[in-house]
Amino acid sequence: MGKKYSINWENDAVVSVEVDGVQYESPDQIPDPEDRARVLSLMSGEPDMDFSLTASEPSALSKYIFLVFLAVAVLMLTISAITAVNAGRNLSREESAPGYVVELINRKDSTGREFSYPVVEFVLPDGSHKTVQLSEGYWPPAYEKGEPVTVLYDPQRPLTARIKSSSGTASRWTWSIITGILGVAFVIATLFARWIVNIKPDPVELQTLE
Repeated sequence: MGKKYSINWENDAVVSVEVDGVQYESPDQIPDPEDRARVLSLMSGEPDMDFSLTASEPSALSKYIFLVFLAVAVLMLTISAITAVNAGRNLSREESAPGYVVELINRKDSTGREFSYPVVEFVLPDGSHKTVQLSEGYWPPAYEKGEPVTVLYDPQRPLTARIKSSSGTASRWTWSIITGILGVAFVIATLFARWIVNIKPDPVELQTLE
């Protein structure tokens, strides 16, 4: 329920104030800081002013922000789930084979930094040999020419082979992790936006009496 604030004026001077029927000689005696601030705000206006503040409906902008945050959160979590399923399927199809690094190819990126791309050769179950240049470059070089490695490959796409490593496996989950974190962040932002939209301040009646 709203509170009622009254200010009693006499010859343009405040002689007393009331908060819900409790009278004080001056605003400084009001114990509640919020009540005191509202009385002082009223006193800064014109005497003989009689008005009230009521709860306002959530603005259209607040509702729009809430819907945008909700849509982005759903989108990010959907992308995270889809990429996680695809990464899991791709990893489950991989088979391993012994191989070795036959060459290192150095290439520069857009910033001029030089990366080393291993070329590996490995043997398929049917005895055929495959030579693949990996799509992952390293700086400093992570492998040496002639170094034996374990190669992971998709039997249906052997040219997408990679060297078995924990970092290589973790990189398959990069998009799932990034979009998952963004999704959770937007869920939190959505809940906060919903809380803001649902805030309904108590109606407050303000009066001045001369």
